[in-house]
Amino acid sequence: MGKPGGRAQTSMAGWSPGIPVLTAMILFVIYQNHPLWAGFWLGLAVGILNFHALAAAAGKAVWLQKEQARRYMTRSYMIRYGMRFVILAIAFVIYDIHPITLLAGLTLPTAVAVVRYLVRTR
Repeated sequence: MGKPGGRAQTSMAGWSPGIPVLTAMILFVIYQNHPLWAGFWLGLAVGILNFHALAAAAGKAVWLQKEQARRYMTRSYMIRYGMRFVILAIAFVIYDIHPITLLAGLTLPTAVAVVRYLVRTR
């Protein structure tokens, strides 16, 4: 387990996905008639929310017992990906979005986190 106020907690402390998600959603609305950009901006908004929810769940699971943490993370995973599926399924039905740029937007927050980690650890 970690210590309260340790490096893992302080890296997410005070960070809210509100502004980046709002920006991505505004850009999605602006570019909704352009399938490539619409897919990217929607994917990015959902990806940021998903990554933030994962960080919040992992931060809470660290303080639980092993079995409780396993169940909590499994439940969190099912909720996050269920919501992700519903949002993206509705978007595919309602909007003309490009699936490749959607996937690029979805994976961008994870790629940024990995690169940031690699830069910090070198």
